[in-house]
Amino acid sequence: RDMPKVAKTRARNPELIPGVRRFCRAQANRRTGRWAIKNKAKVEKKVEEVKEARVGKWYPTEDVAKPLKSRKGNKKPCKLKASIVPGSILILLAGRFKGKRVVFLKQLESGLLLVTGPFKINGVPIRRVNQVY
Repeated sequence: RDMPKVAKTRARNPELIPGVRRFCRAQANRRTGRWAIKNKAKVEKKVEEVKEARVGKWYPTEDVAKPLKSRKGNKKPCKLKASIVPGSILILLAGRFKGKRVVFLKQLESGLLLVTGPFKINGVPIRRVNQVY
């Protein structure tokens, strides 16, 4: 009955009940460090592939900044409606003074219309208005 004593090793991922382990496969691999060994071969292959792919390509060292197209240069004001002449009466369709009749003074460089109440008569100050409104 003198049998040699076998050292009992504790399992890294013990079985809780038959077929169910303490840690899932991913956690068990993480604990053992097998992932590091698995990926070494893949990484070496990828490095070789990348080196081969880069042989024929050439890129300039500095990026040349191309200016973006600007819409600011288009300063042409929109055409004024033929019936709108200085001194004509307009009715505002939107904004704080909608429904008010105003007097058209002139068209500004931006294309907006300069209108006034006059302020003493109906309370509309000198305002810039888009001719659509």
